[in-house]
Amino acid sequence: MRGKWSGFGLGLVLLTLLHPSSQAPQQDWRDYYVGAVVEFAPTTVYGNGPATLKANTEAYIKYIEDASQQDADIIVFPEDGLTSVMMPNKSRMKPWSTVIPSALDEYVPCTGNREDVSDTLKMVSCAAKENQIYVVINIAERELDSKNETHYHNTNVVFDRTGKIIARYRKVNLFMEYPRFDVMDTPEIVTFDTDFGVKFGTFICFDMLFNVPALNLTRIEGVTNFVYPVAWGSEVPFLTALQMQFGWSFSENVNLLAAGYHGTEFASMGSGIYLGRHGIANVTFSHHPDRKLLISRIPKTPGLARKPDEGIKMEMEMEEEKTNLLNARRDPPYDTKERVENIQGMIMQLDNIEAFNTVRINGSMSNSVCHGDFCCAFDIETTSTDSSTNYRAAVYKGLRLFGRQVEAGIRVCGLVQCSNDSVLSCTSVQPSNTVFTSLKIQATFDDYPQLLVMPTLMDSTLFPFKHWSYTTNTHDQHTTVTLALNKPNKDIVSFGIYARDFSLDYWKQLQ
Repeated sequence: MRGKWSGFGLGLVLLTLLHPSSQAPQQDWRDYYVGAVVEFAPTTVYGNGPATLKANTEAYIKYIEDASQQDADIIVFPEDGLTSVMMPNKSRMKPWSTVIPSALDEYVPCTGNREDVSDTLKMVSCAAKENQIYVVINIAERELDSKNETHYHNTNVVFDRTGKIIARYRKVNLFMEYPRFDVMDTPEIVTFDTDFGVKFGTFICFDMLFNVPALNLTRIEGVTNFVYPVAWGSEVPFLTALQMQFGWSFSENVNLLAAGYHGTEFASMGSGIYLGRHGIANVTFSHHPDRKLLISRIPKTPGLARKPDEGIKMEMEMEEEKTNLLNARRDPPYDTKERVENIQGMIMQLDNIEAFNTVRINGSMSNSVCHGDFCCAFDIETTSTDSSTNYRAAVYKGLRLFGRQVEAGIRVCGLVQCSNDSVLSCTSVQPSNTVFTSLKIQATFDDYPQLLVMPTLMDSTLFPFKHWSYTTNTHDQHTTVTLALNKPNKDIVSFGIYARDFSLDYWKQLQ
C-alpha cells in the first residue's frame, strides 16, 4: 500500500500546482462575483459509458447556458455527475473515462485535435467558450504513465471562458473507490485564477474531512474561495451534507460552492453556496426536484478571513509509521453498523450514538460529560417539553470507521434528539415542541490549531438553523470553543461541536 497522509507537523512539503488562466486576472470594480452550483441526478445507460456521458453532457450544457444568461461567472457540477456512480470496474473503465491534458499544456478541447480527449471534454469546453463562463466538472480520468501502465483518477477539470483547461485536480482521499480509482503517490494542491480577480481552490467530496488538501489550501495557501464537487452520503445526526458543507465553510471562514450528486438510493443529496462566517447564500436538500440550479452573488473576500498559519506544514506518514501507531492503540474504532432510515422520503445513514457517553436531559442540565479524558460542559434549560421526543448530551473522543477503509480520529460534543429512552433512537429527525431557552456547549482543546473544529447543527427541516454564536478563547495554549443559542429555539435535531484529529487517522488496505 502506498503511504497515506495525516496530521500537521514538520514533514514533507507537498507539491503545489498553481494554474494560471488564459486571461491574466483583470482589475474588476465589483466586490462580488456570481457563482452557480448544480444539484444533479445523472442519467445512467447501464453498461454504456459513451451513451451515459453523452446524455449527461447535453444536460450540463443547458445548465451552462442558463447560468450564463443569469450573468454567472462560474458554474460547478457534482462529483460523478457525468458518469453516474454506476461505473464498471477498472478492467472496463476505458469507455467511461478520458485523458485530461495538464493545465500547463494550455489545451482547448473545443478546438484541439487530440483523439484521446473525450467528446465530453470537447462539448463542455465549447459550452464554456460559447457562453463565456468558467465551468467546473468532475469526470473519470485515464492516465498512461511512463511505463505504459493505465491509471484511473476521480478528477475535477476547470475550463476558463475560452474553453481552455486551466486546472486538473485528482482526488486524494478516496471513499471506497479503490481499486476502481488509484491512490495518488503525491497529493496535489490545486488552485486556479480567474479574470474577475478571485483565486479558487478545489477538492472533492471526502477530501473535506481531511487536512490534505483542504487545509493546505486554507491555512497555508490562504485561499478563501472554493469549488467543491461532491457525492456525499448524509449521516444523522452530525454529518449530513449541509451540516458538513456549512460547518467547514464556517470553520475555515471561506466561500464554498458545493455541487451535490442527487441519489436518494444512497443518501446522497445536498448542494449550497456558503459565505463563511457570513452564513448561507443558497442551499437545497430535498428528494424533489432531483436537478436544481442555484445562483448567488458572492463577496470576493469573506469577512475576517483566516490568515495562513505560518510554520504549519502538512506531512505524509508512511505505512510503517501508521502500523506502529495502530498497534499502540487500545481502543478499536466504532462502526456505524451501516444502519439507514427513510427520513422525509430520503434514505439517510445513521451514526452509532451507542458508542458515545450520553446523559439524558431532564428539563435542565448544568454539568460536564466526559468520554475518557475529553470533557464537554453543557448548560441547558428547556420549557414546554414534548413527550414525543427527548434529548441527550453526547460526547465522544477516539476513532470511528468511515466506510470499510478509514479509521479517523474525532472528538464530538453534542445535543442529540431521541425518539424514546433508547440511545439507539438518538438519530431521530422530527418536529419537537421542546423549547430550549438556554443552550450552551463548551469544549477545550490543547491542540486546536492542528484540528478541524466545526459547528454542526440542524433542525427538523434538515437545514442548519440561525441565531447562535460560536466563539473561541485561547489561554496558555488551551482553546475553549463555545457554541450557544442566542434566542429560544425548538425543533432542534442536533447542536454541537465536531472535531477531526488527523494525527490518529489510519487507512487500511482493501483487497
